Amino acid sequence: REVRKARETPSELTNFLRLHLNIVTDAAEMWLDINKWDLTKDEPLPELQGQTCYGGLDLATSKDIAAFVLVFPLDTGSYALLPRFWIPADNVTARERRDKVPYQSWIRDGYVQTTEGDVIDFDVIRADINSLGAVYDIKEIAADPWNSTQIQTQLIGDGFEVFKFGQGFASMNSPAKEFERLVTSGRIIHGRHPVLRWMAGNVVIKKDPAGNIMPDKARSSMKIDGIVSAIMGLGRSMVATDDTSAYEEHGLTVI
Repeated sequence: REVRKARETPSELTNFLRLHLNIVTDAAEMWLDINKWDLTKDEPLPELQGQTCYGGLDLATSKDIAAFVLVFPLDTGSYALLPRFWIPADNVTARERRDKVPYQSWIRDGYVQTTEGDVIDFDVIRADINSLGAVYDIKEIAADPWNSTQIQTQLIGDGFEVFKFGQGFASMNSPAKEFERLVTSGRIIHGRHPVLRWMAGNVVIKKDPAGNIMPDKARSSMKIDGIVSAIMGLGRSMVATDDTSAYEEHGLTVI
């Protein structure tokens, strides 16, 4: 039973090796199995215009990547991800040398957007989110509270439902475990987005004694902002599903 769990759930593998086989492992092992991520690499994104979705917003200033990921629940039980990324235009070359990934190619191909200057312009992010809101039915946006008070207030003024989403175990555990389960079962449709795939391969998790998990930016060697944003968006989607009235799901019973 424990072997099967370790095979099917990457986050359980380290515990299995350490506790059951007495094998010391590197604590910084990657969380998501990239081969599982690639299960849907040939599956194109479905038609999403006008579809219900939930956003996750993870901001940055100069060194990190600002990420906004729309999470679309599909009738099949899968979820489609539509990400947007922003970096400052003035440090693209230095960033490419540091991270050893092709930012300039990603920018040219439209996978990453730049904003003028050496810090990310949040006004550009706000404008882009409003443009997305005109195309997709964004029910809610989950935002990392760090450095986001102003843009949260602005987006609320623009008509969006915005919720602060804590970055600790209490908020992250349930959607992170669900995200892992969806990746493992081939139910995350990502349209072969190269930046999101790179980030999926970078994530290291932190686990508490109770078995709760959360992405660990401090120990992840490279950027993981897009995966964090996707987990936040998934978290709001899960809350919305849990809040669905029993009458909506099953109708009325006459006795």
